Amino acid sequence: MKSVFAKYISKFAYSKYILLINVADRLFSFIILLLLARNFTTEIYGQVITLFSLSMISITIFDLGLPTYMQREISINPSNASIVFSKIFSSNLLFFIFNFLFGFIACKLLYPSIPFFLFLIIFLMIYGASLVTLCNKALSGLNEFKSQFAAFSIPRILILTFFIFGLLYASFELNLLMLIMFLGFSLNLVLAIINLKRINVKFNPDYFAPKDLSLILKLTLPLGIAVIFNFLYDKIDIILISKLKDFSEAAFYGIGYGLFKGASLSFSFLLVPGFTKISSIGKDKKQAGEFFREYARIIVTICIFLGLILFWGSELIIKTLYTEKFFNSITVLKILAFGLLGLGLNNLTGTVLNGMGYFKIVMYVTMYGLIANAVLNIAFIPAYGIIAASVITVITEYFIFFTELYYFRKILNK
Repeated sequence: MKSVFAKYISKFAYSKYILLINVADRLFSFIILLLLARNFTTEIYGQVITLFSLSMISITIFDLGLPTYMQREISINPSNASIVFSKIFSSNLLFFIFNFLFGFIACKLLYPSIPFFLFLIIFLMIYGASLVTLCNKALSGLNEFKSQFAAFSIPRILILTFFIFGLLYASFELNLLMLIMFLGFSLNLVLAIINLKRINVKFNPDYFAPKDLSLILKLTLPLGIAVIFNFLYDKIDIILISKLKDFSEAAFYGIGYGLFKGASLSFSFLLVPGFTKISSIGKDKKQAGEFFREYARIIVTICIFLGLILFWGSELIIKTLYTEKFFNSITVLKILAFGLLGLGLNNLTGTVLNGMGYFKIVMYVTMYGLIANAVLNIAFIPAYGIIAASVITVITEYFIFFTELYYFRKILNK
């Protein structure tokens, strides 16, 4: 235990700014969603988290693995950072119209009762956040983490200040609150671009050509599909619950699932610089094996400890933070606590396989996980609701981990 703790501390020292960003981001999201949950009805809260999920799915579909590819390429060859960043950023801007049309059509078909303006402002907010993530991936490829934290913190503090004032003292409507978040994310994007310029990573659209995109997509498409599948199985539960049951049920599940995913910040910050490290290792099997074993010991210890806290403390956590209104979320959180170990380990196997360049393996595994998740949810949610969705999430997390582990061991034994 002491050895694991010592290694965790050493990784923390190296990744402290990533940890701070993750903690601040999760805390920010937690406070925002908590305020919304406590001040609006479960129906409205369910609509908001459904639109968040739908917008993030739309944007992720056109992610195509480009941000992760960019971080990997920049970490391998930092001298080409401006060229790679310009090509990927231009591609992302090019896909905006497809992003928007997909999200708009999906929203109209699935949830015609949701107001258009609410969809529009949430979609633009999530799209702006995706551009910030793109800039941060470039900074991460150069091990520039401190500047990310500074650019992240200022806009979030401003958003929270206006958000809390608007809810507690000015009775701001939901649309105005979402507009405040959009403006804050836009400021974050400006600060991120300034940070890139400071280290001579400049956006130049002249570096981009359509033929470059086609060549890049040939390399990144398996990774992009894997990212889509991974994200869909992460978000499809909310979409299906809100469609097959109602927005209130989606709200109950969303609270429990949000706390479950929030616990992942205890290890996810390690994997951001870890991805840069494993990318530089390449396909050296010995070093990859050592990397996996070292990080696995840390993640297993963390996840077992936090899983017990979530299970035994679920009632206290839900009632204290969200009031009796979200009592139904307690059972969800208890069930999901069993999946935390699977979540941590499949994050690790995915990071290692992608860093080594085995994008197709991750693509196929996450595709199988998504299909199983969707089929089981469609089959069981109508009868068993959010309990079924919780159990299926746990099953999916472990399915992905064990399948990726099987392929990773095959690679090491070749």
